[in-house]
Amino acid sequence: MRVTVLGAGYMGSAMAHVAAMCGHDVRLWGTWLDDTLIEAVEKKQDHPRLKMKLDTRIVPLRSGELARALEGAELVVHGVSSEGAVPVMTKAAAHLPDVPVLSVTKGFLKAASGKMDRIDRVASETVGRHVRFVHAAGPAKAFEIARGVLTLMCFAGDAADARFCAEAMSAPHMRIQTTDDIAGAEICSAMKNAYATGLGLWDGMVGADCHNARAACFSQGIVEMARLALAGGGRPETVYGAPGVGDLHVTAAAGRNRAFGEGVGKGAPAKKVAADMLAAGNLTEGYPAIATAWTWAAENGVTDLPLLEALHAIIWQDAPVEPTLAKLRLG
Repeated sequence: MRVTVLGAGYMGSAMAHVAAMCGHDVRLWGTWLDDTLIEAVEKKQDHPRLKMKLDTRIVPLRSGELARALEGAELVVHGVSSEGAVPVMTKAAAHLPDVPVLSVTKGFLKAASGKMDRIDRVASETVGRHVRFVHAAGPAKAFEIARGVLTLMCFAGDAADARFCAEAMSAPHMRIQTTDDIAGAEICSAMKNAYATGLGLWDGMVGADCHNARAACFSQGIVEMARLALAGGGRPETVYGAPGVGDLHVTAAAGRNRAFGEGVGKGAPAKKVAADMLAAGNLTEGYPAIATAWTWAAENGVTDLPLLEALHAIIWQDAPVEPTLAKLRLG
């Protein structure tokens, strides 16, 4: 099977590596921001983000070769960031075949209506026709996926397309569930980055001995995630499974979003922490996720979100961390 991966960052490259492990003909296309990453793959060097060599069977392609990358594709993996989703899908529209699009991208995007919406809907709107979108959710860190560590994921979308994607990506270390609850899965994926940032705040403010506070906020994050998912048409079992509880657990334990929260918890302005991390090559999805989720909640009439409200105040309104968290209501 020919698999085309759009985006040569952490997750896109990890999924390309898995697809090659499965014996597929893999093309890894890099955006206009991925030149240094693609160059390393071309030279058979360690991938600059994953710190390892990708499968040598992967064909790397630069940003000007998008049409070639998509030609003959039987499965497309959408691995660009949420900020890059619309620009990439706009460029891909004329070349995108009618095949499943497995997306590891997380977050909400602004639709043509001006309101926030799920990525699958905005993708179809951008392309100008229905995109057979399957969302890849669950506790899956790119470093570990690429290195063959046991990983559980949940592919959400049309039943037949989700099964197709699961079968295509079923490397020996991958355990892949499927569900038709794409609304719940996407909302969980968008929110877990926001709430993981919140748990990181405690690490920065208190230090290592903040297990009680982290557990309290983890529980509150799941409660609020359920409220948001249900409001968006999702189901409770999705929140309490791999896309919600599982993904929040792994994201809050380690990673860029937790590190972003830790930096803010130590007293640095959120804007500066995000900029410093970006300069070091680390995109912080939790930063925009808090803003877009807060807007999505307001647009959909979701209230009683005290943790998200506190996060929005701290990250986007420069509210002081300690006094704001001291007033946090749980439940």
